[in-house]
Amino acid sequence: MLLPPERNHSQLDFRIVEAYLAGATSGALLTVMTAWLLGGFAAPIPAVARAILIAVGAVVIWMCERGPLSGKLPLPQNRRQIPLEVFGGGLVKGAYRFGFEMGTGVRTYLPSPAPYILLLALLFGRLTLASALFVAIGFALGRAIPLMLLNASVPAPRPSYLKSNKMVCLPGASAAFPSQRNLSKPRRL
Repeated sequence: MLLPPERNHSQLDFRIVEAYLAGATSGALLTVMTAWLLGGFAAPIPAVARAILIAVGAVVIWMCERGPLSGKLPLPQNRRQIPLEVFGGGLVKGAYRFGFEMGTGVRTYLPSPAPYILLLALLFGRLTLASALFVAIGFALGRAIPLMLLNASVPAPRPSYLKSNKMVCLPGASAAFPSQRNLSKPRRL
């Protein structure tokens, strides 16, 4: 476990979460961009054939994971935890490396067939570069959100300029958050 569950979080904990998120994003970007580039070789295949490949591949992946091929045709993954040597260089570096390996989705156990189906879509779907980047960021966030939520369960350390109990007023805050009185009045167009 990257963060101890029952104690106040320190600045180090926030650095660990940041490193893990950066690692997961880097790993997901590497995997997604590799699949996206390899997917360029599928460009000559007609769109209907690519759609059929994705659908048939998704069914085969589901059958390997949950259906009659379960246990007979294993999907490429490691059914073990990432070794402790990953954290040999310190917690922050180890969190980055651990996040990278989780972001690639290659070295870890995947409990759902969804990442494999997503990989099929990247290989045969002819996604735009922007769509592929959003897939990578979404996958990385999906891997990092549990740790981010665990760390967010306590208030973040406040910067020194916010340590006092004085109100901080941002310009335009009154325009962004109108008073209750303004909300109750009907607006005329």
